[in-house]
Formats: sequence, structure tokens, C-alpha cells
Amino acid sequence: MIRAPLSLLIVAACTAVTLPAIAAAQPDVKSRPNAQPPPTLTHPLSRATADRERVVTRVAVGEQAPDFDLEQMDGKPLRLSKLKGDWLMVFFVERRESLDVIEPAARTLREIGVKTLAVCFDKSSALARRFAGRDLAFTPLADPTGDIVALYGLMDGNDPQPGFVLVSPKGDVRLALLGHGLPSGQASRMAEVAVRGE
Repeated sequence: MIRAPLSLLIVAACTAVTLPAIAAAQPDVKSRPNAQPPPTLTHPLSRATADRERVVTRVAVGEQAPDFDLEQMDGKPLRLSKLKGDWLMVFFVERRESLDVIEPAARTLREIGVKTLAVCFDKSSALARRFAGRDLAFTPLADPTGDIVALYGLMDGNDPQPGFVLVSPKGDVRLALLGHGLPSGQASRMAEVAVRGE
């Protein structure tokens, strides 16, 4: 797995420079003659997902964020592209217990006009039980199959990895830290620099 150094990502956030693409951000890349098929992974969460292949890509700064449609805690779907026009911080967490660390960052980001989504490798019913009755500053999204985690390049075998992506109002990736955990205060500060252009 190739990982861009954190310093490069900070430079991209501060200067809006486009980093070279690590891999295609969209799964519908045109194939070249004699090209190898894209890598795929399967996940043993259910027989249905084990019997099919999963698209695995990696997002890059400057490219359009891959669209997705995931369930919220109430079971209603949320499509990323429907949120165009807003700054979005999309966190990816390995398990629902990790979502608690997102709350402080989400509150800080909300103050500068950034909506926070948190994609979790879990079912919406489990997320609903964990956060029942709580007023959250972020929107938890369930990805029980791991398809969206993989689409953003955050599956290592069958293990989801942490990371985040900042998406501009036009839908392009402005900041990405994939495969690394980062204290929420640092993540929100990096996003603030990118949004305000400081």
C-alpha cells in the first residue's frame, strides 16, 4: 500500500496543489490492452459479499471524490453527491467504538461550515444502538460490506483502515490521509487550513 507523506498532504491543503494520482479515484477507469484487471477483495461478513468481487481504488487529491450511497442510523440512505455545495469531511473508522473520537473534530469543523460524515465498517442498526438519544455533530454512515471503505483505498486484506478525506463544494478531494489514524484536533486543523486557504 502506497501512502503519501503527511507533509505532502499539508502542502496540498495549504496551497491547493494537486498531488499526482496514486490510483484512479473512480472505479470505471477505461481498460488498456493487455492491462491487468483492477485488484479486488472479498469480505467474509456475509455469504452475499463473499461470493462477489469488490472494487478497490485509491483516491487522490484533485480528483472527484467517488460517490457512494450509505445508510444512516435511521436506515435512510445518504448519497455523497447530493451534498455538493458544502464542504465535507469524511472520516473512515475501523469500528463503531472509534467514532467517539470524531465528535470533537466534528464540532470544530461545524463552526467553520464543514459537515462531517463518518463511514463505519458496521451495520446501521448497531450504530443506532450505540448512539441512541445522543445529539451528534457528525452523521454516522454504515458500510457493513466494506465496499465504500475499499473504494476509498482503506481495506488492507479484510481489515478496514482509518483515514479521512476533505471534499470541496465542487466534489473534488482537497485533502486525504489514508491508512493512518490522526488525533481529531490535528485533522480538524488541517481541514480548517484547506477550507480557509491559510
